[in-house]
Amino acid sequence: MLRMSFSRPLLGVAVALATIAGPGCYTGVDGDDGASSVSAGYTAGLTQGDTSGDTAGSDSAGSDSSGDTAGDDPPPELEPAAASLRLLLNRHYRNAVRDLLGEAAAAQVDPPADTPINGFDAVGASQLALSDASVENYENSARAAAAAGMGDMARIQAYLGCQPTGPDDAACHTNLVTNFGRLAWRRALTDEEISRYVAVAQQAAVDSGDFYAGVENAIAALLQSPYFLYMVEVGAADPEDPSRRYLTGHEMATRLAFFLTDSTPAPWLLDAADDGLLDDAAGIREVATMLLEEPTAKVALDNYFSEVLRLRQLDTLAKDPGVWPQWSPGLAQAMRTETLLLLQDIIWQRDGDFRDFLDAPYTFANNQVGPLYGLTPPGGGQWGEGFMKTPLPEESKRGGILGQGALMSVLAHISSTSPTLRGKFIREAIMCESIPAPPGDVSTVIPPAGEAAPTMRERLEQHLSDPGCAACHQAMDPIGFGLENYDGIGIFRTAENGATIDTLTDLNGTPFDGARELGGLLRDERSVSICVIRNLFRHGAGHIETSGELPTLVDLEETFAAKGYSLKSLLVDLVANPAFRMVGTPE
Repeated sequence: MLRMSFSRPLLGVAVALATIAGPGCYTGVDGDDGASSVSAGYTAGLTQGDTSGDTAGSDSAGSDSSGDTAGDDPPPELEPAAASLRLLLNRHYRNAVRDLLGEAAAAQVDPPADTPINGFDAVGASQLALSDASVENYENSARAAAAAGMGDMARIQAYLGCQPTGPDDAACHTNLVTNFGRLAWRRALTDEEISRYVAVAQQAAVDSGDFYAGVENAIAALLQSPYFLYMVEVGAADPEDPSRRYLTGHEMATRLAFFLTDSTPAPWLLDAADDGLLDDAAGIREVATMLLEEPTAKVALDNYFSEVLRLRQLDTLAKDPGVWPQWSPGLAQAMRTETLLLLQDIIWQRDGDFRDFLDAPYTFANNQVGPLYGLTPPGGGQWGEGFMKTPLPEESKRGGILGQGALMSVLAHISSTSPTLRGKFIREAIMCESIPAPPGDVSTVIPPAGEAAPTMRERLEQHLSDPGCAACHQAMDPIGFGLENYDGIGIFRTAENGATIDTLTDLNGTPFDGARELGGLLRDERSVSICVIRNLFRHGAGHIETSGELPTLVDLEETFAAKGYSLKSLLVDLVANPAFRMVGTPE
């Protein structure tokens, strides 16, 4: 089939942003002080009228088959964060292209890498502006995806639903723009938008004498639109109380799909939004329960945990081969798999108490992990490449993820352990506490091992004698001391440089020794359960919870506990919660 370059440019990303946001909003500078200017201008333009035709979601709690209504009604003190836009994450973009145009098209795209802010890619996606290089990546990716997608003519024909009568068959091009555009933009296009993109298709088709060249150009143009590249989350006023804004049905469908399945809404989900199913909490619960049955939900949750537990750092993690000759990419991948299999077992296989991830007395081991931990294969067999559920001996003090090689490797230096990194991670990622950065004039160099201080604990305790260091390190290091039996790749040890390692320590004054005891203390900390909720919210909503949202999220902890700390149930309750469904007035 004829493929040509045309003198008439497509509606590029930068042009589209300027067109919709208004002049002066596109900064083109990543991380500049005006990083949110694109979002601000674009949001202001959208709130002039809801182009999707959605109405605001009802604040009626409704009820589902289980009678769940906790947290459905917005409490008076709830003050949602301002409405905004969010750029699709790298994997969201790839998966959306795959679902729209097929695997071959997805293989051709090269979206910009994600940039985390406050530890979350989704937060970065809501705050950073596009650089010139990112705009070019999106334009090139759109063209490449459209070209590759034309190889799947059965899929293209399904979007067309007609046989073209010639290059200038406007009615057939209109079908393409209407059908493909609805799925790509996650809402129905307005008549004006349809006309604009049909004109792109018609011009390309007439110039080339090829109807399908018009199809390709229209697809490429639709994929360059901010309505594809961004999650639009500006909401609409509640008719019963104009001071409150709910995400519209299509905005909610988009947030649910990308949060729970890492991809664009399927046609049935957009149909549910059309029918008003996502306008109340009961309908949202029903849809969320259905989405969690999709195989992609398991992959999406794996991706989330790989981010929040830093497992993806294992892909490029370096270790000193003179200290740990066992370290290899294969071992790193096995460690990542071990952690994810434990989480999958708790969440999907058992639908058990999610807090088990902190102190579970078993793990999943294979011929890489098992020998590293000194484990015996269950049933007296031999280790192989496959993973087997394996009990952990009490003397190893291992339990849950805190004694696993993945975290112990990531939270260590290239040739030594780091109680500070381990304690900091637990405070911040597990307990959602803030640890300030060290003052600029404080030395962060740890004294070298010597006769007077052979172990890392003793060296750090020397470091704590500096008053400028003590305040922060006292919050982190004692926790890390309890994990010093595990070296920088998670091998159990009892001595360091010939000296016995002392791992008896405390968490907020309560003594513990080892990963399993620490996990047991953490699982009983209410702040840890609330932190699970807060982290999921940050990932799903794309911002750190505000002081006006936090009380509503804290209230979810009671429901979480009442349902046996089931993470699957929590996900359903979280997306139906007013803090997840509501937005503030656009700034």
